[in-house]
Amino acid sequence: MTSAHLLPENQSAIVQNADGQLQLLRDAVVPKLSPHTVLVKVAAVALNPYDYKLPLYFPCPGTTGGSDFVGTIVRIGAQAARDRPDLSLGDLISGCIYGWNPETPENGSFAQYVRADAQLVFRVGSYKLEDAATFNAAFATLCLALWHSDGLELVHSPANPLHDASQPIYVFVYGASTATGTMALQLLKFFNMYLLTRFGRLRSGYSTIASCSPRSFDLVRSYGADHIFDYAGPETPSTIRKLTEGTLSLVLDCISDHHSITVCHGAIGRLGGRLAVLEVPPEPRPGEKRRKAIKQFFVTRSSALACP
Repeated sequence: MTSAHLLPENQSAIVQNADGQLQLLRDAVVPKLSPHTVLVKVAAVALNPYDYKLPLYFPCPGTTGGSDFVGTIVRIGAQAARDRPDLSLGDLISGCIYGWNPETPENGSFAQYVRADAQLVFRVGSYKLEDAATFNAAFATLCLALWHSDGLELVHSPANPLHDASQPIYVFVYGASTATGTMALQLLKFFNMYLLTRFGRLRSGYSTIASCSPRSFDLVRSYGADHIFDYAGPETPSTIRKLTEGTLSLVLDCISDHHSITVCHGAIGRLGGRLAVLEVPPEPRPGEKRRKAIKQFFVTRSSALACP
């Protein structure tokens, strides 16, 4: 789809040089539009752990960096126009891509233009640009962590909410005051994000348990936490077991270090359950035992983009 917007032959972009270090190129290639994508003029970007871990641990010289972005649509592919008839040229959108990708080295959000799958963008609406840019990494990660078979595999969702409050299903979010944790609480409890406001106020209906620092108790309560505990409290695991009468089987660990893994294992009931972690979990310390009845899943946002 054409546009009055004239594309430059080259652009400025942050890429990895031959040593894997970051550098600013003034003559980088502008990504070409493909049928299922949109081309976006970038207005704001967000930084997330993915953006520093990949070049640090898996350097790919020549690749363009950046995953999350906000910008204006300047081109729409033919298939994208059919898949997303709600999108138009000039729309302000937010989305995510797989930056530092050796298969598409010219494409990254740390550039003037970025190419994105039309199915993975949303219109910004009243959000501030900087806020909208931060949405994507946490949202994609949590959709996998909460509902995918390689995560908690939750049964209830906004489309199939839990209605019977007399029989609560508990989900424990460790690190609930983090950016990902606060979004998880909303997905589990309120699900009233801008992305789905056209459906009204939706609820998944889970009973949410949160752990964080005491100074963040009010914060996580405002995002939907039903029960809140000090993450460092020595009695927190046993108190959660008592609260849930030993039935807790669903836990999301947003921190994923030795302490958090220990607390999460201690809170889960005798029959075990599912634990989704957002970092590669550390190896057990000498003499430390981890329960075999607990299935542990490492979840990464790149899986949502069909990337390795």
